[in-house]
Amino acid sequence: MLDPPQPDRADEGYLPRPCVLDPVEVVDLPDQEELPDDLRAEAERWAEAHGAEYHRALACRPGWKVGGWPSWHLTDLMPIDCTCGARMQLLLTVDSDDDGPNVCVGRYGELRVFTCPADRSHPVRLNIQ
Repeated sequence: MLDPPQPDRADEGYLPRPCVLDPVEVVDLPDQEELPDDLRAEAERWAEAHGAEYHRALACRPGWKVGGWPSWHLTDLMPIDCTCGARMQLLLTVDSDDDGPNVCVGRYGELRVFTCPADRSHPVRLNIQ
């Protein structure tokens, strides 16, 4: 939108900064707690061999993203289930950061939108971490 509508009154701190959408494809793997035991052990071996931490190098990548895996940096893993019983999948993460559009979620957290893989007409669920 070249000329987005402006609110009648708003403090500058509540308005997002215009920015350019520049999607980048990255590897985003699940949290170690979501991996089967054999794959978890393999991930730990890989990380050790490469002098990296699995959760920082490959898993639950930070930032604004479509798809991927949610991070559980504030709480333990918490499955998000649909009312139909299906485990919901991450659709979108809106991450607080200083380098993007200057959006702050909660107390500098992440807003995540989950959808039902069994039926896309089921309501989405929101989660803030």
